Amino acid sequence: MKKLILSILCIICISFSCFSVSVSADEKTKPWPKGPSVFAEAAIVMEASTGLILYEKNINNVYYPASITKILSSLLIIENSSPGEVVTFSHDAVFKVDLDSSRIGIDVGEQLTIQQCLYGILLESANEVTYAAAEHVAGSISTFVEMMNERAKSIGCLNTNFTNPHGLPDDNHYTTAYDMALITREAMKNETFRKITSTRTYQIPPTNKQKETRYLRNHHKFIVKNDHKFNYEGTIGGKTGYTNKARFTLVTVAKRGDLELICVVLKDDTNNHQYEDTTKLLDFGFDNFSIYSINELENHETLKESPFFTRYNSILDYSNSLVKTDKKGYLILPNTASFEDAKKEVTFHPDIQLKEGRNIIGRISYTYDGMYVGGADILFDNIKTPTLAHTSLLINEPAQPSSDNEPTLETSEGSLRPIIIGVIVGLFVLIVGLYFIFVERPRIKRRRAYLRKRANRRRYYSNDSYLDL
Repeated sequence: MKKLILSILCIICISFSCFSVSVSADEKTKPWPKGPSVFAEAAIVMEASTGLILYEKNINNVYYPASITKILSSLLIIENSSPGEVVTFSHDAVFKVDLDSSRIGIDVGEQLTIQQCLYGILLESANEVTYAAAEHVAGSISTFVEMMNERAKSIGCLNTNFTNPHGLPDDNHYTTAYDMALITREAMKNETFRKITSTRTYQIPPTNKQKETRYLRNHHKFIVKNDHKFNYEGTIGGKTGYTNKARFTLVTVAKRGDLELICVVLKDDTNNHQYEDTTKLLDFGFDNFSIYSINELENHETLKESPFFTRYNSILDYSNSLVKTDKKGYLILPNTASFEDAKKEVTFHPDIQLKEGRNIIGRISYTYDGMYVGGADILFDNIKTPTLAHTSLLINEPAQPSSDNEPTLETSEGSLRPIIIGVIVGLFVLIVGLYFIFVERPRIKRRRAYLRKRANRRRYYSNDSYLDL
């Protein structure tokens, strides 16, 4: 009995150890690549999928952003309106912004769709269009500004404060290179934003006030590609900015293969230098770092570390497992490092987490030289889960009443919990069975054999005694 208890305790300890697995690499990591010198007072290169900072210069110092402010304004407009909505330009939208600033000549009462406004904002950096679209979405500029600051905080910005949607000068309107990279990273997750920011030219047809077609052209020279001096292969988006106080500000997004980089330069001294700096910084990123698919690198080795996944069970077979690593997970490393140089940590959640329609049961993360360099969610693919009786009962149950603020959408967590409990109970029964087969049964056989031998010896000695008489 003591052996049985000891065996069960060992199995439980091994099982729980799979919930926090850490694989350490050699502590002697190679130094981080050194970046170039740039004219800009602040600059950053961030990898988009992981948020890893590849290069930094004064990234937390505050500066005036100028028109790169419109990246966040555009994202909020996209998120809070439909492309076909009609924006009617108010008197304030036309006259409350600097008449000498960047504009496309909209009149009071003129109407554009949200889609046309977005092209005017991101390509021509039209300030009156930004004002009108913000007013349309929020009802007032002050409310829209509140939305901007709340959204900035929600994505991790720490040193940013906006006072208007267009970026015209204001002493209390500021950001940092790091925060601006975070904002751009968030915006690039939106397919509408990605499409518009990468567009070279666009036409706004005649409106209710304008008989001529308006021709728009992107201000970002890497996107327009008309000037061979200012051309960068792989550029897929960005935004320009300039005021006397902010000087030249530039955001650029470039992608080569799976490696997508975000470059921000703030307070550059000349127009040429902002593009030269950006070229050097993007070259540094693409030349010195590589991206790896975690799903391909791991090849399910992580899952083999858990005793719940074995080639002897068709449901928990790690060669065709219901558990997968997210294909969108990536690892970024300097070219001087190898996969083995990164520290890996695998954690399994005690409860299944539902996110974007996926069942997340854990996370695999990597660090290199003390920095987070990538990770991927571990997913439970319940599409392949065998249908059980209790799942159908759960589905047929009437929906419980809910308040207006509580969604009635049913998650799969309730139906998966009994499956997991059943698997654990089944494993426990299997462990007890195996213990009986490999430990108790042989012991019983040995005991019976011993008793038979002892009985035979007694009969033998009893017969000898009878003969002696």
